Amino acid sequence: MRTKKILKYIIAAAAVSIIYTSCKKDRIEDRTLNEYNSPNNYLDSKKEAEQEFDITSDSASGPITGNQGTCIWGSRMCLMYPNGDTVYLPYKVKLVELYTPKQMVYYQMPTVASDSILETDGEIRLRAFKNGTELVLRPGCSWAIKMPNAAPKNYMRAFYGFPTSNYVNWTDNPASLGVTTSFIPVFTTTANSYLNSIVKLGWVNCGFSRGTGNNHILTFASTTDNLTNVAIFVYFPATKTVMQVYNLTSGSIPDGSAIKIVAIAVDANGTLFSYSQNLTMTSSTQAQVTMTATTDPALTALLDAL
Repeated sequence: MRTKKILKYIIAAAAVSIIYTSCKKDRIEDRTLNEYNSPNNYLDSKKEAEQEFDITSDSASGPITGNQGTCIWGSRMCLMYPNGDTVYLPYKVKLVELYTPKQMVYYQMPTVASDSILETDGEIRLRAFKNGTELVLRPGCSWAIKMPNAAPKNYMRAFYGFPTSNYVNWTDNPASLGVTTSFIPVFTTTANSYLNSIVKLGWVNCGFSRGTGNNHILTFASTTDNLTNVAIFVYFPATKTVMQVYNLTSGSIPDGSAIKIVAIAVDANGTLFSYSQNLTMTSSTQAQVTMTATTDPALTALLDAL
């Protein structure tokens, strides 16, 4: 009889344990992650506007000068239609200037070349159009540019942007883009600027490859937020490099790099969210993200402080 009672107690205790475990599991599985919409509209609303210049004369005095001090000296005779036809006046020149990490984040224009981080002192987008058709430089021709900088370095090179599936990649070898040229990609310097002759219109980066040594990977996860639509960036203060994270996995990060992580999201109500963290990379690791409601001025201040 006593054995039967003990057996009943054991069965009852087991049943309670199963029910408790089941309920606990259900609570974990039923946990709802915070959902976000794509932040692209918000980022687009903050990015640098493309400046337009109407070129109506071949003898206009002085360079084209951008709002942030970029100067361009370009000849119409070096322009052609993609089929080789001659370009006649007037035509348009369009310019985007990105000289701060905040501007690069808003434009979603990372400075990573084939998984190698680029030290950067700015990137510009320089294009020319005639009646809506984008023009190209004739073979052997170049346009001269000046990019402002208070303390230019003597080793920076001209990297040209080209599209990939997710982002703009960079190369300092124009031949890989079908451009044959004898121009040297290294910038010359003045007291407060970089000078170079570019052989291809489009994105140009004043940069230097820094992706050497042992590299690590940073992944991202969250127990509170669905990170699918969260824009995540990794900033390297020492080299002014901006890396954008795709599919919750970073590119290669050199060993010992001090980095700043910034994540940006917008919910269905238009509320802005952010996350930031400082790390020094000594091994591949995972960052646990918890998004927090923020404001446009607060996020702007965060990016200004990078």
